[in-house]
Amino acid sequence: MEVVEGLARLLVPQLDTSTGEPMQRLMSEAPVFYNPLMAVNRDTAVMAVKAHTRGLGREATVCEPMCGSGARGVRIALEAEGVGGVTMGDLSPTALTLAQANASRNGVQGRVSLRLLDASLLMSLHGYPGGRFDYVDVDPYGSPASFIGPAVAATRNHGLLAVTATDMAPLCGVNPKACLRKYGGQPLRGELCHEAALRLVAGALVRGAAVHEAAATPVFSYYADHYVRVYARLDAGARRADAALSQMGYLKHCPGCLHHEASQDSRADPCPHCGSAMSVGGPMWMGELSEQEFTSGMLEEAEKLGHLTRSRAAAIVRQVRAEARLPPGFYVIDSLCSAVGLPSLPTEDVLARIRGVGFRVARTHLDERGIRTDADVGELKRLLGG
Repeated sequence: MEVVEGLARLLVPQLDTSTGEPMQRLMSEAPVFYNPLMAVNRDTAVMAVKAHTRGLGREATVCEPMCGSGARGVRIALEAEGVGGVTMGDLSPTALTLAQANASRNGVQGRVSLRLLDASLLMSLHGYPGGRFDYVDVDPYGSPASFIGPAVAATRNHGLLAVTATDMAPLCGVNPKACLRKYGGQPLRGELCHEAALRLVAGALVRGAAVHEAAATPVFSYYADHYVRVYARLDAGARRADAALSQMGYLKHCPGCLHHEASQDSRADPCPHCGSAMSVGGPMWMGELSEQEFTSGMLEEAEKLGHLTRSRAAAIVRQVRAEARLPPGFYVIDSLCSAVGLPSLPTEDVLARIRGVGFRVARTHLDERGIRTDADVGELKRLLGG
């Protein structure tokens, strides 16, 4: 059947929903994988590629090593005018046939090349000077951990690398041993689990880039639906890699009084506010998860495109931009109100109270009732309780 996504008209497998089978199972059993729920993910890819490649002075090259129906690669070729070539790979001949049909259907077949190759092999074959890409997009089913090394090797100096992780159970603490194996750190359970998941994936990228003597700097990171996604700029140099590694650390959270803090050590010290045992996640990336300049560029490119201006993807980028440069961790208003014995207050009321006494604060996209601020939990409780 045909679907319209962005500016593209795409042929995708038609799923028989009359069977009553879960959608995820139907998609996994289809001859070619296409997930309509990831349209937002692909929207952000188009915006990020356009923001990254503007002013490049030449045509950019893109790699999508697990292309499925080709939706992402075709959309990038169609909607990002600065892209000169998109290399798409898959191990399924059926998928590549469909991806070729979608490229031809949208008039971009001349800028798309298809490779019947394993994703890691495809990226490794391009890991040499002159063969690397300006943008590499790793969007597997599950964890991207095993693909990070080849993806870094295939990304040009000052290039952009994007990874998606859908294995939220390990990343959110249901299976901490799997998280440690894949991402090299302990997850956090509770209200901060999705932020910790983002920071764990970003940390895996930072370490993976450092192996190749490059610094990975997150420029846009977000959580939505069933996944987390990190876009990072890669800059070559051992000193830059060391500087990035110095921003690894631990996120500590007190489930008793809601205090949280960034730390350079993994000790489960008593909470400085209430004395309770603190939960510790990490090591993980404790630097900025997004850059205001890059996210502003994404929104400018969305405006130029028009069809993405009012999209959910653009709304996420706006929220992420607003909370950039605020400290790690956030508070859920309902939990804060409960802690001081109050009924839940309106979000705007809480924001006004915090700003009124001079603290910085913004909503966070990680929770519809979450706020990120430089006020500590004691100051917040006094503001709400008073």
